[in-house]
Amino acid sequence: MRMLFTIDQESRYLITGVAGVVLRAAVVFLLLTCGSLTMAKQNNQNRGDRMDETSNKNPAVKGRIPDSEIPKTNVEWRKRLTPEQFEIARRKGTERAFSGTYWNTKTPGTYRCICCGEPLFRSGEKFESGCGWPSFYAPIDAKKEDTKGNVVAEHEDRSLAGIAGFGIRTEVTCRRCGAHLGHVFNDGPPPTGLRYCINSASIILDPKVQSNGSKDEEDTSKSR
Repeated sequence: MRMLFTIDQESRYLITGVAGVVLRAAVVFLLLTCGSLTMAKQNNQNRGDRMDETSNKNPAVKGRIPDSEIPKTNVEWRKRLTPEQFEIARRKGTERAFSGTYWNTKTPGTYRCICCGEPLFRSGEKFESGCGWPSFYAPIDAKKEDTKGNVVAEHEDRSLAGIAGFGIRTEVTCRRCGAHLGHVFNDGPPPTGLRYCINSASIILDPKVQSNGSKDEEDTSKSR
């Protein structure tokens, strides 16, 4: 009996010791997790503050700017745009698929050029292409007799011509300020058959607002 009692005591001590280790490990894990979440939240806040600060320096965020206020040099553009916006809009970069702000946005409104504020696309012509970038089947000034309009310019792009699956592409830019927007392809939906594949960093959405200040629900029956 004494032997059994001794074993039970040792077992109790062993269990208590293991439980203590597990509990201490759990506490340390929770502390580290909370610390990491706090740091991540702070970093996101700091990044958001920097983005807001940079955006406040860009008058195109608030509307179409006069021709005389459009920068002429990269030094001026860098002062107005975020690093990502500058790399994409002024240096013809490309954001990662499914990473941009507007790739899946369904908010009614007008998409303007991030560089000069020129209206370029409407939410009514936006459709889900599955490519991971905002896609439109026509520019804002497209007409039945002119499906490509005039606000978006086209240029031959041979930058990836030597890579299988790419070939020669058609780059699209803001005709007014030359900002790189993305590319246009002939695999879009009716009525134009076009797919304007646009970088979110090159545009900014102006939500449609009613006269009373509340957001209106635009008829999106044309969206696909």
